[in-house]
Amino acid sequence: MRKKILVVTPRSPFSKSGACDQDRACGIEELIRLGYDVRVIVKILSISDEDFVKKTSIDLGIKIIPVVYKFTKNLSTLKKIIKIFKRISNPLNWDGAAYEYKDKEIQNVFIKEIDDFQPDFVWFDYTYLWPLYRQAQKRKIPVITRSVNFEPVHFLQEDGFSFLNLIKFFPKLLSELIIIKKSDLIFSISPKEEKIYKKLGAKNVINLPLRGLPLVLKKEREIKDKNILNLFFMGSTYNVSHNRRALEFLIKEVAPKIEEKMPGKFIFHILGKKAPDELKKYFNDNVIYEGYVVDLNDFLNDMDIAVVPSLFGAGMQQKIFEPLANGIPTITSERGIADYPFEDGKHLLFAENLDEFVDAILKLQDIELRKKFSKNSLNFCNEIFSEKMTDDIVKEGLVSIIN
Repeated sequence: MRKKILVVTPRSPFSKSGACDQDRACGIEELIRLGYDVRVIVKILSISDEDFVKKTSIDLGIKIIPVVYKFTKNLSTLKKIIKIFKRISNPLNWDGAAYEYKDKEIQNVFIKEIDDFQPDFVWFDYTYLWPLYRQAQKRKIPVITRSVNFEPVHFLQEDGFSFLNLIKFFPKLLSELIIIKKSDLIFSISPKEEKIYKKLGAKNVINLPLRGLPLVLKKEREIKDKNILNLFFMGSTYNVSHNRRALEFLIKEVAPKIEEKMPGKFIFHILGKKAPDELKKYFNDNVIYEGYVVDLNDFLNDMDIAVVPSLFGAGMQQKIFEPLANGIPTITSERGIADYPFEDGKHLLFAENLDEFVDAILKLQDIELRKKFSKNSLNFCNEIFSEKMTDDIVKEGLVSIIN
C-alpha cells in the first residue's frame, strides 16, 4: 500500500516563478514520482487563483486544497484591534508569518484533511507553519519540516540590525527552536544550515538541495572563443535587499573598473524584475538591463561568465548554483556556496572584494580556464544535484522516520 503524505505549503508555488516556488513545486512532483499518495494544502492570494490551482490538481492527478490569505487591511476596525491585542499579549504570536497559521480557517482545513486523508507523514514547507504541528502530533503522525533558510539570521541580514528588528528577531528564533523540537525530520537547504540546526539540538537533519536544480542540469556545454565576452547576474527581484546590494556593487563598482581596464571587451547583462529607477542611470552599452527573460535557457546559451556577488543573505541562492549546473564559468563570494564543497580554482573562482572580482573576470578571458571550470562544475553538479540524488535523499529521510 502506498504511503500517504499531506503537504502544507504557503503561497501556491505551481507557477515556478522563483527559486523557492520551483523548489516547492518540484518537491511535490518528486513525491508523486516516487510513488507516494500526495495531497496538498496551499495558500492563494484570492479566489481568482482557484482556477489555476484546479488545473494543476488535474494535471498532477492529486487533490489540492486552496485557502485564501487573510490580510489585516481587509478586516474591520474591531477585528484589527482584536488581532493586534492577541499578537502583543503572547510572544508566540509575535512572528506574523507563524501567527497566520493560527487562523481558524487554516486550522479547520488542516484538521479535516488530516482526519479524512489519514497520512503517514505531514510535510511542512517553511519553518513558520509550526502552529499546525500540534494537530499532527496529537494523531502521532510524523512531522517533516523543509527549511529554505534559517530565518532569524536571514531576516537580520536582509532588513538590517536595529532595535526594532532585534525585537522581531527573537520570535523568529523561537519559531526555529519550536520546529527543532517538534519535527521528526528537518530537510535543510544547505550544509551550512544543516550545521546550524544540529548545533541547536535537532536530532534528525538531512540536507536536501534545491529540487529545481535537476531541471537546469546539463551534461555538457560548448565554451566559445569570442573577442567580446558576455557576463551576467540574475536576481529574481531587486526588491530583495541582497539582490539589490549585489546589483549596486556590480554596476557601480565592478563594471566601470572592468571597462576602464579592458574597454569594450566585456558586456554585463542584468536579469531580474524591478531594478530600482535610481540605478537605471548606470545601464549603458556595456551594462544592459535585460529584466525578466522568458526563455532563460536560450538566453544563457549566449552567456560566457556568471558573476554573482553574495554579500549577505541566507539559504541556498539559486542564482549561484544554476550557472554552475549549466556549466557556465562562475565567479562568486565563498559565503554564497553555503558550505557545498565547490573548490576555488577547480570548479569556480571565489572573490570577496572589488579587486578580486575584477581580477577574476580578467582571468576568465582565458578560454582554457573557462573550459576547465565548465567541465569540472558540470561533473560535480551532476554528482550532487541530480534528480536521482535528490530522490535518494528524500527516500532516505522518510525511511529514517519509519525506522
